[in-house]
Amino acid sequence: MNSKGPALRSLNAWNKRVKRFLTILARALELLQVETDLPSAEVQLNRRLHFCLLQATRELYPGEEIAPVLECNNQPDPDDEARAKREDKRPDFQWIYLDRYEPDPLRCSKQFVVECKRLGSPTRADWGLNANYVEHGIWRFMALEWGYAKGFSSAAMVGYWQDMDADAVLKEVNEAAIKRGLNRLNLGRQGWQTGGVTTLDHKCERPFPVSPILISHLWADLRTLPSR
Repeated sequence: MNSKGPALRSLNAWNKRVKRFLTILARALELLQVETDLPSAEVQLNRRLHFCLLQATRELYPGEEIAPVLECNNQPDPDDEARAKREDKRPDFQWIYLDRYEPDPLRCSKQFVVECKRLGSPTRADWGLNANYVEHGIWRFMALEWGYAKGFSSAAMVGYWQDMDADAVLKEVNEAAIKRGLNRLNLGRQGWQTGGVTTLDHKCERPFPVSPILISHLWADLRTLPSR
């Protein structure tokens, strides 16, 4: 009974944290959408989003003491005997907290990982944004050498949706996912949020002990905003 108690409380703590992080992320993207003179490059958008995340955290959860970290390396996994290649990789954002209900102190550090990518028309002949959303985004949660959110059942992706019709973007993303042997992304119950933040869900099997993973996708519609 005691051995099951902490595990259950740990799971509940994780689920509550995931819900909170997703709420903060959605609000931060809303704040990003009303900013002026947004850059178009992913790295610069991430930097602006970082400050929006801090603002959203203070607005929604004034007592919160855990901040999102920008471009922090994957944390070590206690199941790896030596430094793994994945520890050299840097997801765009992570929330890292200590789970007081986790009975194993080596596993008490919990990370919620967020990767961000642009969506829309190709920027050049050999660089399709929507295909790369899968290849250089979703796939990093599946591939051993990247190992994003390796020990966790939930994560998120942000899509900076810069142009193209909604259905066309989703069609290209799903085509790329199928080529990789992944499931399709499913549009959320609220449907497309023109000018807002659209949510999509994506459950995928992967070659990690914790599988499947549920990736929550939040696509921020930036199509009508002036950028530079």
